[in-house]
Amino acid sequence: MSEPKVVRIPLRAANSYLLIDQKTIIVDTGDPGFSRGILKALQVNGIKKSDVSMIFLTHGHIDHFGSVYELKRQLDVPIAIQRIDLPYLLNGTQAPLYPLTAMAALIKSIGKDMQVKKRYDIEADIVFDEELDLKEYGVNAVAIATPGHTLGSASVVLPGAAEAIVGDLLVRKNFLFGKACTPPYLHDAEKHAESMRKLSGMGINKFYLGHGKPVELNWMI
Repeated sequence: MSEPKVVRIPLRAANSYLLIDQKTIIVDTGDPGFSRGILKALQVNGIKKSDVSMIFLTHGHIDHFGSVYELKRQLDVPIAIQRIDLPYLLNGTQAPLYPLTAMAALIKSIGKDMQVKKRYDIEADIVFDEELDLKEYGVNAVAIATPGHTLGSASVVLPGAAEAIVGDLLVRKNFLFGKACTPPYLHDAEKHAESMRKLSGMGINKFYLGHGKPVELNWMI
């Protein structure tokens, strides 16, 4: 199989991604109300709805899975998520936020009761623990557990390209701008460090983030 093409879809503050290969996988869906932006990106890139094989969610925060319910109505494809964060998808609620800064704590207090109304009775079709091979879904990539930001965070790794879509495992220092750094919310700092070592050991040097443009590993602070 070829190396997948990665297309970033900025959805206000958060990103969705298209992984385009023999089939196409959508990674993350942004906040509620952004399914149209993802469907438009499919059209712009010449991808038919029938070419999409999966919606993959990197973790259980609403700015990453909020539009999955409405998107599923348009695309009859499986939804995949790491097992630990599955309850938040099923309930339409936020995975716990553990702020590292005063600003992060303030943002948490504002959005602590955020919830997605589950209008369409959607369940996860694919639930994995440590690793999920995506080749059977037509994309030359693998999903791996990379806990830390949440305990059920996961990344999609493109080993041949030394690239990975990592959700909020890394963020930019000024959210959408600046060098890459540790996210302002960490459920488990030790697991986060282990996840970063895992990706480094796989030779990953380009990170597609949940917010803002991708960064190179040597930009980290």
